[in-house]
Amino acid sequence: MPARAPLFLAAASLLLASPAFSAPPSPDYELLFEEQFDGTELDTSRWRHRIDRRQNEYLNGLNRAENVSVSGGFLRIAARTEVIDGQTEYTGGGVISLSQFGYGYYESRSRPFMAGKGVHAAFWQAGGNVPNNQIFEIDGYEIDSTHLSADNNLYIHLGIKDQTWVPWPLRSNIPITLDSDGWFLDGYEYTPEGVFFYDNGKRVASIKWPDLTAAQVVWLTALNGTGKVDVAKQPGETLFDYFRYYAKDYPGHNILPNGGFEYNQDKVDPTKPISWQPSATPADALRVTAGDASRDHYKLTVGSATEDHTARLAQSLEYIRNGTYHLSAVVRTSGGQERAEIVVDGLGGPALSLALPRTATPAWTRVSLANVPVTKNGARFTLHVAGRAGQWIEVDDIRFMKPPLPGAKLPPERPFVLISDPIWQICDEPTPYNDGRSFNFFDRMVGYGDAITVSFVMTPESSLDCSPIARIPKAGTSGWAVLLSRSGDVVFRIGSTADYRDVIAKRAYKTKRPQLVTCVFDRGTASVYVDGRRVAVETGITHDTKDRKQAGKLGAVGDTGEAIGDVTVRDEQSGGRGGKNTNYRGLLRDVRVYNRALTPDEIAKLPRT
Repeated sequence: MPARAPLFLAAASLLLASPAFSAPPSPDYELLFEEQFDGTELDTSRWRHRIDRRQNEYLNGLNRAENVSVSGGFLRIAARTEVIDGQTEYTGGGVISLSQFGYGYYESRSRPFMAGKGVHAAFWQAGGNVPNNQIFEIDGYEIDSTHLSADNNLYIHLGIKDQTWVPWPLRSNIPITLDSDGWFLDGYEYTPEGVFFYDNGKRVASIKWPDLTAAQVVWLTALNGTGKVDVAKQPGETLFDYFRYYAKDYPGHNILPNGGFEYNQDKVDPTKPISWQPSATPADALRVTAGDASRDHYKLTVGSATEDHTARLAQSLEYIRNGTYHLSAVVRTSGGQERAEIVVDGLGGPALSLALPRTATPAWTRVSLANVPVTKNGARFTLHVAGRAGQWIEVDDIRFMKPPLPGAKLPPERPFVLISDPIWQICDEPTPYNDGRSFNFFDRMVGYGDAITVSFVMTPESSLDCSPIARIPKAGTSGWAVLLSRSGDVVFRIGSTADYRDVIAKRAYKTKRPQLVTCVFDRGTASVYVDGRRVAVETGITHDTKDRKQAGKLGAVGDTGEAIGDVTVRDEQSGGRGGKNTNYRGLLRDVRVYNRALTPDEIAKLPRT
């Protein structure tokens, strides 16, 4: 997967009612899966119930199959306050698809429970119905009851040693409009270029992260017990009218997840490649190994120095478009194996085999199988190896794709990168934050350490006492914020809202024109730059930027919401952690946060308009 590219968030209120159905963003899309929730029972050949408990300091909810029903053409998820085994429970529920879906357009029309606080409705995609398939989470929406705003999110669940998560690429909060009957039409487009979010048929947010490939399940859920619950308003229910999945062709783009074996990194058991279902004798005869790969850093190694061995590695794709595909892999081997092949079946016709070299091939060599016909919208891939002690084979960069169109120019391949520099980047186009409700969360590891840099181009609409961006806790001596004053000052605050040190650049900004603001903290020294020129500096600061508990916010930086995993507690429920501020109003562009100090030369090269 190539490195991350910047993302763009468009945050604007939508003054239109929810249509009953919206055409996909492109006429190339084909409807491959549709659930209308007809009948009187959940179709358990397609869906399973969400049954679990979510409990922490913000959330205490029990998800039950009894809270899910189908009638009147709707999926109904009840929110109830009830006594179970002598204990008061806030109960909710949801359903999870039994099928896994990849690139395509996802759409659902729903009526979230909005009568009282405490219910968290969501339409999202994550994980799978097989092990080793937790790759990312896409939230088409997350809506907290009574709040007319939705979170559109992309989280990455992959990681490395000593770094248990990847910075949230996108966690945006955007105002929404329900129609007169409380319905909301939501969709998201997951593509090789990134993820694009739609509310009531209009694109509202996007994240560019090229070639993040996965096939995962869809969730339709309504959790109860989020923050303070309005018990008197329950029981109530969230309704889902339908779910639709559309697919289209992406010629020249690999649709097979983790064909390069990069997803495990150093976090996941190397004998269990993510997205794949492995079996081997002995167990370590099949493993992901680091270094000297054909592409990027990791590869699959099959073999045993001391034992005869067999290995099998499999995964399936569902709801892909029919047509002619191309299967290939890069291989090198000691040779001599009894069996070495990738079998592809489930195509709608006979199984086919991509033979891997069984004679010594010391250099990486690509082998291919052209003209693979898919006629039943699916395919299953199984790598089989059987060899003697001392024999080995290495496999990398397995690809399954429709061939590029004649004359088409594909973007150059870039290395797989999970954590980049800058560690977080957003708004590659001027992005409005003018309604006081639009904001982005960013992760606790962003702007963390002995040295950090925060940089953005701002066009303030007016002079206000506000904070465009902050990751600052309520108490302690660790954290940071960039603030603006009514008198035109730019302030770089180090510490917490209760205990801090301010570095003030007097009358350093003007309204209604773009200015590049760059703030650098480096082991006790804090500097403020405007348009590449340092306008304030202070040394000997004993406060620091090593708080790891507080999530950051961009845009509306007050008490609008609090990030707590996959739910958002809002307003008075957040306990004032963000501090009280007038929200920034204006445009932001090229927002970049680094976990290091940029040099003056690097700052001079940052984009300014």
